[in-house]
Amino acid sequence: MTDPTAAEVRRLRIEEGLSVRQIQARTGLGRNRVYALLRGVAAPAWTRRPTAKDGLRAAAVALRGEGRSVNDIAVRLGVAKSTAYLWVRHLPLDPDEKIT
Repeated sequence: MTDPTAAEVRRLRIEEGLSVRQIQARTGLGRNRVYALLRGVAAPAWTRRPTAKDGLRAAAVALRGEGRSVNDIAVRLGVAKSTAYLWVRHLPLDPDEKIT
C-alpha cells in the first residue's frame, strides 16, 4: 500500500519542480518529513547553488599548465593563495613531472 502523501510530495518535486519550502507550504508537512519523503529524488536545477568561480578555476588550471606558480596564479586571478592551491594542487608545477 502506497502513501498518497508521499506520492504527492514526489509529484510536486518531480513534475512541478518545487523546493522543500514550497512543498511544505502546499502540504502542511514539516521539513524533516518532506526531506524523508524526498529521499533519493534529485533537487531541481534552479534550487542548486551556482558555482560562480568555474571560469576562474579553469583559468587557474590553464596558468598552471603554463608552468605558473600558485602565488603567481593567485595574484593574476585576484584570489587567495589557498584557493589557487586547492584548484591546482593535482597538477605538477612542471608539466613533464609525474605525480606520485
